[in-house]
Amino acid sequence: MQATGIDQGRFEPTVFGAVRRYRIMVLVIAVLMAGAAVGYSLLQAEVYRAFATVTVPQSALDQGESADQYFDSQVLLLQSQEVADRAARIANAALNGNVLSMRDFAGETKSLEITPPEGTTPGGFGSSIVALTFTWPNSTVAQTGVNAVLQAFDDVRAASIAAQGTADVAALERTIRDARTKGQLTDLQNQRTETLANLQLALASHPTVAWAPEPQVPINGNSKRSGAIGLVAGLVLGAALAYWRAGRRRTLDDRLDPLAIYDAPIIGDIPPGGNGRIRSRLSAGTDPLPMAADPQSPAAEAFRFAAGSVERIRAARDDQLTVVFVSADSGADRSKVVANVALAVAESGTPVLAVDADATKGALTGLLLPGSPPADGFEQVVAGCLPVSDCIEPSPLNADVTVLRAGPARVNRTTGQAYSEAVEKVIAEAKASFGLVLIDSPALLRVANAIELVQDADASVVVLGPGEPVQDHVTMVERLDEVDSDLVGYVYRQPDRGPKLLRRLRERFATRAVRLTDPESVPLPQQFAFRPAKNRRSSERVPQG
Repeated sequence: MQATGIDQGRFEPTVFGAVRRYRIMVLVIAVLMAGAAVGYSLLQAEVYRAFATVTVPQSALDQGESADQYFDSQVLLLQSQEVADRAARIANAALNGNVLSMRDFAGETKSLEITPPEGTTPGGFGSSIVALTFTWPNSTVAQTGVNAVLQAFDDVRAASIAAQGTADVAALERTIRDARTKGQLTDLQNQRTETLANLQLALASHPTVAWAPEPQVPINGNSKRSGAIGLVAGLVLGAALAYWRAGRRRTLDDRLDPLAIYDAPIIGDIPPGGNGRIRSRLSAGTDPLPMAADPQSPAAEAFRFAAGSVERIRAARDDQLTVVFVSADSGADRSKVVANVALAVAESGTPVLAVDADATKGALTGLLLPGSPPADGFEQVVAGCLPVSDCIEPSPLNADVTVLRAGPARVNRTTGQAYSEAVEKVIAEAKASFGLVLIDSPALLRVANAIELVQDADASVVVLGPGEPVQDHVTMVERLDEVDSDLVGYVYRQPDRGPKLLRRLRERFATRAVRLTDPESVPLPQQFAFRPAKNRRSSERVPQG
């Protein structure tokens, strides 16, 4: 186990893992975005869009021009100021008011959109179809506006064709007057006749128009569509934020993740308590001792498996064994593991001494000695004030479990080499009377004395769970390497299902409900609470920064 050999690339987050980890945040962002989109669509003024198409035939007067060049000229004509001015006059006449102006049909703020076909072959079917849309807060105005453009385009196109044909005929007549031979005169007269015929054909050939119906549904009034778009955008934003947060704070997400850090096997995978019965469901999140309260539960069996691993280690060494249970941070989970493992080992008749070395919490004492009044314990033993025999007491939960209580925290703490020597003496005295000694250590990253316990014990076990920062456990490895500890494995505690806030509310409700129905079924660790003296120095070291 070397901190430098840890492959931290394993803990790089994935988008799916980040979303699952911060699913509540992602869900809240998605719902807020969807709500904002729906609210915006409801508050925004309704806008209607009328749609029409026009098919432009090639003029008989321009047969010598290529089809694509002619089509481009017609699109430019549609976009011209002349068509825009005439469309505004036609629309206002139809609306009986000065509603639209030329700027609504041409310019930067225009409501008219002209979309020529893309990727089509000139001369092919549909190559001359142009789509037009006109957007306006009123559906009637939108319909009138786009249809006015079609009418204006037809009028301006006809006027342009007439002007072109008239100019061509006038040019031919001037040429006829200057003809010198009879044959030349005859050819020019035939050209004039053909031009006049083509002019009439061109004027009779109008664009094929699909007039716009009045739109019935606003383009921005669909709250369902807006909500769906907002929901998708919120999910994308929430996933991005979740991935960013997960990358900044990499955590343990899988029961096998600690294996990559500690290079030690898992000796216990503890599920949430309860076995499916109504009472077990109520107490699943609050019952700290399934070995005592619900021996047939999956959690109790998991603790028996962990106890079996500890027993096999003791048997392999053929000697009394001292195991210290450590964790990165403070909390009751480590004490719960020690208490349940002690009860599981004691089921086989093995005498066990459970040592509560965490005076800042006293949780192990409260679990195995429920309702016990404050008394001297481990703190007084390591200070040399009392022997071990004066501070131990059998647990009422199992006679083969003896508890060395924590004892009140002292103002003048024993630390350093003195603490290490005292712990070594306590362990030697305990092993003389007990086959197995289990020590509940303070948080390794919070209390300096915890590393002395690890150094003096025969073996150590790490207690952890999902959501704990990877960097904390890398620091744990570094500290364990300093004392060359014998890490035999880790215990992984699975969390209760549901969000943390709901779990806490459920725990409070379930605790009250169970105590009202069966007060003796739930240990009361809070009864074992020591009231520190005034101006007492804290026994817990908090890292700076």
